[in-house]
Amino acid sequence: MVDSSPSDQDQTASEASFPGQVIRSLLYSGVGTTVSKVLNVVALLVVLKWISASAFGIASIVLAIFSILKAVTELGLGVAIVQAQDITREEIDSLFWLSLGASGTLYLLLAAAAPLAGWFYEEPQLTALLQVYGLSLVVFSFYFVPKNLLTKELSFGRIVFAENASLLGSSLVMVALAYYGFGAWSIIVGELGNRVGRLGLFQIFRPYWPHLTFNWTAVQPRVSFGLYATGSRLLYNFYMNADYLLVGRIFGPEAVGIYTMAYRIISDPVKTLAFTINDVAYPAFSKLQDELDRLRTYFFTIARANLSLIGLVLVIIAVHIEELLVVGGYEKYFDAIPLVYIFSFVGVFRAVAALVPQLLNAVGQARLNFFYAILSSILMPLAFLVGGQFSLNGVAWAWVVTYPLVVGVLLYFSARVLQTSFGYVLRRVAPGGVVLLPTLGAGLAMQFFTDAYLPDMPILALGIGTVVTLGVGLGLIALHERKAISVIRGHYSAEEA
Repeated sequence: MVDSSPSDQDQTASEASFPGQVIRSLLYSGVGTTVSKVLNVVALLVVLKWISASAFGIASIVLAIFSILKAVTELGLGVAIVQAQDITREEIDSLFWLSLGASGTLYLLLAAAAPLAGWFYEEPQLTALLQVYGLSLVVFSFYFVPKNLLTKELSFGRIVFAENASLLGSSLVMVALAYYGFGAWSIIVGELGNRVGRLGLFQIFRPYWPHLTFNWTAVQPRVSFGLYATGSRLLYNFYMNADYLLVGRIFGPEAVGIYTMAYRIISDPVKTLAFTINDVAYPAFSKLQDELDRLRTYFFTIARANLSLIGLVLVIIAVHIEELLVVGGYEKYFDAIPLVYIFSFVGVFRAVAALVPQLLNAVGQARLNFFYAILSSILMPLAFLVGGQFSLNGVAWAWVVTYPLVVGVLLYFSARVLQTSFGYVLRRVAPGGVVLLPTLGAGLAMQFFTDAYLPDMPILALGIGTVVTLGVGLGLIALHERKAISVIRGHYSAEEA
């Protein structure tokens, strides 16, 4: 009998505990992200009661601009910190100073150029809003290192607390400002307060004070990796927000408010569920980057989970959107309902597409994300321009026509890094959507029933319809994905994925 060496025993113990780490991280991230999104949505819904659609549209334009610019502040270096198997303190300090220099320079340029945005959109208020919210770029640079170190360590409990506590405080500020008539400023100041709160709490949970040291030679490989991630994120954020900017220019701030309402009704749940899983998937994939069989197993399992769970939520929203608006008292946003139907279809593709960049970054193939982002940043804005020539709905239909094509390219890249075929990836991932059609049928049947027998009781109709549709969907997922669930629970088998 041959005894296992201590290193072999440690490795076996580590492998055995890995599924448990993933499950605990998913739990922390899932609960935390859900709570944060609920807080954010509730605060936003309260704010929308007190501000106009036009004010909401102006704030949305500001947030869209900064969503694009934020990628530059980090330079993709946070992704490099998580992906690196070993990284020195000197490298981390050097990465911090690079990020701070980039964000400081970007803020100065933005502050000088802000009046041009006000002129372009014929909204003078945009100038001051951009200059104030621009401070969030600099604030972000001071907490991206501690946050990514916590992510690398799978310490999602601390991340969850920090993000939710800061969000709660900023939500209260946002609601108070909206109540007192500050319009678009209530959203912008609230968002800035959220960043400041994160800075303080991340420094408490993972203190990091940079040394006055900089070694370009040591960090050059990290920067090369980070630049691909930066370019990908910058281009991704550009095409994901180009529709907001285009709608604001062609149709005006009020149309942006309607469009944003519809988009966020779909995108916020997608982000909540996708980011919950993806925040854990990236460090998990990074740890498995040298174990191809296990990497395939976890990728296909998580991709199907994304598709099934997010698709289920989208079905519920699409079926019950009118009741949701009526119950909430948001009849002024009824024009957003056709857009919600369109975005629901797009959301199904986003459920899968959101996971692949995590895989590509985790295995050190950030350049593939960059190529995908280049393609998307060309095709999607062109599609928006064409759709915008017809109507506001035409911009949304541009998503339906073009987005599946770019997602196909992304799945092809995933097949390359997993050393398999595009067809094989589709066969392993697509079954996650099998449950959606019968779930949609159940939801429509319940809506027909409640319309016939509960026409004057929208709250009861919404509650019954949601519970029944959710129950049918979860039951079908449990039956259809038994093997995938066993993989997530730690009963690993490469064949089960």
